Amino acid sequence: MNMYAGSSASILTIKGLSKKFGQRFAVSQATWSADQGQIICLLGHSGCGKTTMLRLIAGLETPTNGSIQLEQNILWNEEQQIPAESRNIGLVFQDYALFPHLSVLENVMFGLKKFPKGQQQEMAEQALKHVSMHHHMRSYPHTLSGGEQQRVALARALAPKPHVLLMDEPFSNLDHRLRDQIRQNTIQLLKNTQTTTVIVTHDPEEALQIADQIILMHQGKIIQIGSPKQLYLQPSTLFAARYFSVLNETLAYYENQQIQTLFGRHPLPKHLTGKEKSISCCFRPKQVQIHHQPVVGAVAARVISSSYLGQAYQLRLEIIFESMIIFAHVDDQYEYSANDQVYISVNLSACYFFESEDELDVNKSFVKLEYSI
Repeated sequence: MNMYAGSSASILTIKGLSKKFGQRFAVSQATWSADQGQIICLLGHSGCGKTTMLRLIAGLETPTNGSIQLEQNILWNEEQQIPAESRNIGLVFQDYALFPHLSVLENVMFGLKKFPKGQQQEMAEQALKHVSMHHHMRSYPHTLSGGEQQRVALARALAPKPHVLLMDEPFSNLDHRLRDQIRQNTIQLLKNTQTTTVIVTHDPEEALQIADQIILMHQGKIIQIGSPKQLYLQPSTLFAARYFSVLNETLAYYENQQIQTLFGRHPLPKHLTGKEKSISCCFRPKQVQIHHQPVVGAVAARVISSSYLGQAYQLRLEIIFESMIIFAHVDDQYEYSANDQVYISVNLSACYFFESEDELDVNKSFVKLEYSI
């Protein structure tokens, strides 16, 4: 699906949305959409505008311009503004924002005041059953673990059956050992209930695991939109490529319709203009091939250090005669020691080539060639 344009199936449609604080745009000309039941991740470093985007959708901030549409209803544009309480949008804050003087059941019922009084408790109890917290409905927030508090906050947001659920870093406060399990359970619940969800996170690994679509942001602008596989395997900018893992970056040169790299020549990709003599040739650690004997296209390197990652080792290598550091991920069948000499090669058809060295230029040329998954 093309996320830059709304479709007939779109639940939430954002067009040209901007928010300016003083002279700075926290969000600049954002355009994207979400379909029924999709999980969208707004991903980026702190201060990139992702939480501001969430608050604009919720109605907690007023846009400078643009529009927000929920199904066929305009929530905000220059002619029409729907207040936050009338948007039927659920919100889970990073700190969960539970009322300490209210029981779990009362916390969930708090968001149901617009429903008939006799129906509120039934709806709240049903929501607590969905998140397996019904047995704690008489408890108070301070007696619950972080994971249990998160589930109560989720139940409170889901109880009114919102059209869209917004979650701001919902798993960041959880103990690392429980985070994966609670995150998996939460995503499964959202999938089962077909809840269209927008989740803010700064963690690329989390976004890759849970999102149907990722919206990568930087300095208020959308850098790239796509599926997790698209953003990881086909980054449109150097910034996007760097965000998802350690990235090896080597200098290459344009010469006679070819790119001269450290590992040999490669035809000039059609998406590159050839106007820039200097080109960045980039590849991830798992793409580095280690040889113990010289082979065509391989360069000599020595092992600086080896770190065990569980099912693989991360090698820190120095290319001999180049004073260049390269990271490689290799399986654990062979152990490497410092100062071991090896030979490394890279499949050039699997590399990323960028003409501009300015990784923040969202319009820079890029090509991704024949990536094998």
